[in-house]
Amino acid sequence: MRTAIRRLSLHPYSKYRIPCPRFNEPFELLSFSYDGQRKVRFDDSELKYYFPPIINPPPCLLDGMDTQIRRDHSKNEHIDGLLAALTRRYSYAPNEFQSDFVMYRGMITRIFVTPYSARDSWAMNATKVGSTIYIEDAPKSQAEEQSDFEQKMTYTGYKFETLCLLDRPTHQLRRDGLLDSALLSRSNTMVDTNREYCSVFRTRLGSHSIISGAEVDCIDQEKPGTAPNRLYRELKTSGILDSPRKLEMFERHKLLKFWAQSFIAGIPTVTVGFRDNDGILHNVEDFRTQDIPRLVKHKQGMWQANVCMNFAHQVLHFIKKYVAEEGPEMQYRIAYDSTSQEVQISALGKLEPFLTREFLARVARP
Repeated sequence: MRTAIRRLSLHPYSKYRIPCPRFNEPFELLSFSYDGQRKVRFDDSELKYYFPPIINPPPCLLDGMDTQIRRDHSKNEHIDGLLAALTRRYSYAPNEFQSDFVMYRGMITRIFVTPYSARDSWAMNATKVGSTIYIEDAPKSQAEEQSDFEQKMTYTGYKFETLCLLDRPTHQLRRDGLLDSALLSRSNTMVDTNREYCSVFRTRLGSHSIISGAEVDCIDQEKPGTAPNRLYRELKTSGILDSPRKLEMFERHKLLKFWAQSFIAGIPTVTVGFRDNDGILHNVEDFRTQDIPRLVKHKQGMWQANVCMNFAHQVLHFIKKYVAEEGPEMQYRIAYDSTSQEVQISALGKLEPFLTREFLARVARP
């Protein structure tokens, strides 16, 4: 199907250097777990609790890489987990479902950071049912697969998580006399990337209402009944900052992504483990999400939060305008082209819907 390509230029940046659009603190609608078989469970079985890792002696974050249990990424899950959660929520709170957009946090993050990641192309698919636009990641090509080194560095992130997590709140383990053994056993915990805890939340960026889902690494204490996001914590890894150049790259690129991910989901703290290229963990540092933009504010060549937010607001407006034809079979490609530095929208035509049959039958009736 040949169709016109709609275009939104990234430039000039000056049009985004205006006050930030309003952003509502995310409100959690519900949460769910993925178990070891990637089955959705509406419980807190995969919610983990934070306790600082033991770094004396320094652990190696490559330990156990050969025995890890890897999620099978050849199976396209689309946004099935998010839709299953919304179907469940709709059964007892249908009025909360109205939203302009439904997508995972990763898609919003990708848009947020584009002004300062202009060399990184990306693509998403979208469909409109009723007044809501649903967005998912576009399938990746084989050329986009990770190198061996990238796979190792990705694994260090998962391993770092296992060294920071407990299955029960600290006070319960201490009460039962199990805290010391639980802390020591973390170094032997096998990485299993099937398991995941997800928060589904509602927020608003300017004039755009959004329902999103995000993986939650851990929580600082027992989960409260209201505003649990205020106790959630992101866990990240980075190379050690042993030169001015590495510090500059960390602040320009890593902190941007860390801030965007955590800000979008309303997560107040990012804990970063710094490791060398051999995977040895040297130190751990906490960053307050709200303080991250100020850390780079007056440094030359750095990013600005208002540019990210205003660009994302404009892109969502652009999507609303041109993802227009309704129906779950009608799909669009939303892509950022790093060569032209444009966001482009084109119609893919009528394809097999990526929205689940149950969701279409019970919630998003065409």
